[in-house]
Amino acid sequence: MTSAELEKKWDEFSTSFARYYEPNTLPICFLLISNLGLTSNFNGRPHIRSILEVACGAGAGTEMCLNLKKPETHLEACDISSEMIAITKRRLGMKQEDTSIPEKRFSITHCDAEKLPYKDGAFDAYFSNFCLHLVHDPDNMLAEAYRVLEKGGMAAWSVWGRPENSNQFSILKNVATELGIQIIHPSRSAFHLHDTTKLRQMALAAGFSEATAGYTFCNLMIRNGNEFVQTFFSTPEMKLTKKTLDPKLFIEWKVKTQEYVDDLMKNGDFIGLETAYLICKK
Repeated sequence: MTSAELEKKWDEFSTSFARYYEPNTLPICFLLISNLGLTSNFNGRPHIRSILEVACGAGAGTEMCLNLKKPETHLEACDISSEMIAITKRRLGMKQEDTSIPEKRFSITHCDAEKLPYKDGAFDAYFSNFCLHLVHDPDNMLAEAYRVLEKGGMAAWSVWGRPENSNQFSILKNVATELGIQIIHPSRSAFHLHDTTKLRQMALAAGFSEATAGYTFCNLMIRNGNEFVQTFFSTPEMKLTKKTLDPKLFIEWKVKTQEYVDDLMKNGDFIGLETAYLICKK
């Protein structure tokens, strides 16, 4: 997707994302900012002075970071979607015309992750939760992160992990196949950066002196199949798919998906996403 297409998609998806998806990203967000050192108190380690959050989404991670950072640390958040920015401002009690909360040393900007409007070396910490695999050119995003970090600065990213370990994205396909429904897939899979060896190589090629990558699993915060259906039938892509299907077949898809998830959970299985994450030093 181009940057313009990404902005349009996330503007349309912002409300559903904030309600159903973003709560599930918070454990990974905590993992990223903890690896940056935001929650550490080791003797001799310098305090973080300025943090950049790229692709802040609906602001749940931003709010977490604001609550964890030291009062003197500046936090700058940005997102490509003006609707996401608006939701973040409401979450933080800001007026829509405001761009900062001076007493919290916080600012927010509408911009593209591949074309950041910040000076070279402006930050000593950078994190981006579930964005690198979505941008038009991930190498550009890595290069921009390297540029805006000062020497010795730390950066952290998360992306979708290995598809075979991420059952939350195979369930709809499995049920659709059973019903003879054809799902149109994007030209580039959102799992295209799942290989941690590749992630490290990309970071080192961008100039980072150190790069560590690994996997973790995060289960969906759902309790039953109905909640899964509410979540995964709320996307812009699903709304388009609905227009192409017989209404009865679409309802059957939802019913069978709910039953499928209920059966998995009764068997004691988590539904969730494996996440690959990358921690780098400039």
